[in-house]
Amino acid sequence: MKEVADNVAGHRGAIINSGAAAKLGIADGDAITIATPRHSVRARAVLRQGIRPDTLLLISQFDHWAMPHARDFGVPSMNSLAEMSLDLTDATGSSADIVRVAVARAAGGNAP
Repeated sequence: MKEVADNVAGHRGAIINSGAAAKLGIADGDAITIATPRHSVRARAVLRQGIRPDTLLLISQFDHWAMPHARDFGVPSMNSLAEMSLDLTDATGSSADIVRVAVARAAGGNAP
């Protein structure tokens, strides 16, 4: 599964807008901290221009309870920050979880 995921854009970290990242002093590949009032995670910043400046994208399947081997990817997921909402999940298993987060360059600077 990791071999396939490595070939999908965004599966190596948290996707953040290039301009928004620059304002925060974050470069591509930097370690960042993503926090909600209840949880925080470290991730590798993946900079892209094609995402809204007020949006951060995390792939949710890494951390899924039914796929424990996916946790070995070292990539955080939305599941680490917020409860999964079945009301927002469609019949295919896709969902959109919208959560306010704080993003900052991580102390130490080494990406996970």
